[in-house]
Amino acid sequence: MGEDVADQACAGPSAGRTAVLLGAGASADAGLLLTSELAAAIIEKANGFSVNSFEPAIPDWVRALNAAYAGMVGYRGARGNNPLSAVNIETLISAVRLLRARDDHEVAPFVSSWAPALSNFGSVDLPTQSARALLRAIADSSNKWPGFADRDVTEAVAEIARAAVRPDLSRPFADAETFILNSLVELLGGHKDVDYFEPLLDLARTQPGGADVITLNYDLTIETAAATGGVAINRGIESWRPGENLDIDPVDGTLNLLKLHGSLDWRPSAPQHGSDPQLSPRGIEIVNPGIARDVPRPDLPWIVVGDREKLATDGPTLALNFAARSALLRTNHLAVIGYSFGDAHINAMIRDWLAADPARTMSVLDVRWPREKYYRPNLDFRSALIARYGRHNDSQGQPILPRVVPLEGLASERFADVLRARPEQAADPLASAVTARDGAAIQVKVTWHGPDLAEATLSMWPETSSRYQVTSSIILYEDLPAPSSDSANHGWAQDPWYQVWPTGVTKTVYVPADTVLPVELRIEGASIVGAQGWTIHIHNDIERDLEQLG
Repeated sequence: MGEDVADQACAGPSAGRTAVLLGAGASADAGLLLTSELAAAIIEKANGFSVNSFEPAIPDWVRALNAAYAGMVGYRGARGNNPLSAVNIETLISAVRLLRARDDHEVAPFVSSWAPALSNFGSVDLPTQSARALLRAIADSSNKWPGFADRDVTEAVAEIARAAVRPDLSRPFADAETFILNSLVELLGGHKDVDYFEPLLDLARTQPGGADVITLNYDLTIETAAATGGVAINRGIESWRPGENLDIDPVDGTLNLLKLHGSLDWRPSAPQHGSDPQLSPRGIEIVNPGIARDVPRPDLPWIVVGDREKLATDGPTLALNFAARSALLRTNHLAVIGYSFGDAHINAMIRDWLAADPARTMSVLDVRWPREKYYRPNLDFRSALIARYGRHNDSQGQPILPRVVPLEGLASERFADVLRARPEQAADPLASAVTARDGAAIQVKVTWHGPDLAEATLSMWPETSSRYQVTSSIILYEDLPAPSSDSANHGWAQDPWYQVWPTGVTKTVYVPADTVLPVELRIEGASIVGAQGWTIHIHNDIERDLEQLG
């Protein structure tokens, strides 16, 4: 298998080096939760913790976590969007971190009040200095003029009221973040079989210079697979020092793994003893994966979330992103597995890489692709990617070579396929037909050769010399007997419609034997790359002439 993957990786219209980009979907078949599932699991775990604890009331950090999660779900749902897609693990951690320091945010001066749920924390400690100021003002009131005494008491009460209405939530949200990160180590630390990564190991073994793998995942599935398969792995972080580039050179037989968003076994290094924390570079220490998973640790994994942190200057973030861009520069083809195209900085990296060289191509594996007749580029990045680079025809209907090929399926089943896949011209013809007279009807067997169609229709029309001439369609029947054309045209009938028309499948229809020829048989539907269609011309002698629709 390894030689096949390597040969295919260096073949095709964009011969050269193949790199790989992994999203959360690539680890799902190892039994790990997706990002949205992780967020829901942590909320459930937190509330289960509060129920089983000995505290008489729900801890403030659980209430803070619940308020943040519910706020994001409600915000999206109130705008008519799918609330179930509102929160993933990255947005949850990012929200918790921002709310922890909400008063330091750039927009804080413009926010008169936050959501009521963030102020409904009765057990949050009020500042003790405010209470002391009130007691002092009351004690000193007998020694001051009434006006001054009233003012001091009023200011002290107002300070307590402000603290009650706008409590300091830094501690509850800090505790919530600690719980989330420790839970991630537990939830992502134990994975199942990772043998399906074998094609990736084969690529590292056989491709000259090994394989460059960019991953957005924190888990250790690739490290486990490489160790089991005897493939050397270089993450670069082990030798990286703050202030230096993270250089990873291509080496035969080596899998270069760039973990852009951090890892479960990475920990921020502690400042040197006696040094000023502000002047201590923030490095990364590697901990034993077994310890990271099984032993509670006071230090938390180094994980990057949110667009702010993903472009932060502290730690190895920028060095990792620069190394990823360098890896792409030596790549002609990028295989993407399980990435939802939800990270703006990753999308920008892909956008710039594709635009810089027309010979660069991509293959993208996802569990499910939408079938749309017309991709809307403004909807999301993935739709824009297919609309521009996945098309098989230009605006004039002429065939062109696409640059992005989408694949559908599980990573455990199609990992080798996405590494081998290269864009290619659409089938020519997209459809073919065999016609024959069958008693009182003409039988037409139509085979579709293009990508699987959804919501596909078959229709037949009289062939006209003018495209602007208005004609009525000819009724098609999927069963015999087919009535004569005179009787058929008096009734109403619907063109055959197929929810799914897979590639290579033949559909059989009938028309009355007295149907006036020539006619056009049209196939239209939605595919993984947008609208697809074809016209078959059926002449008087039942011979066929194929022509592309449009």
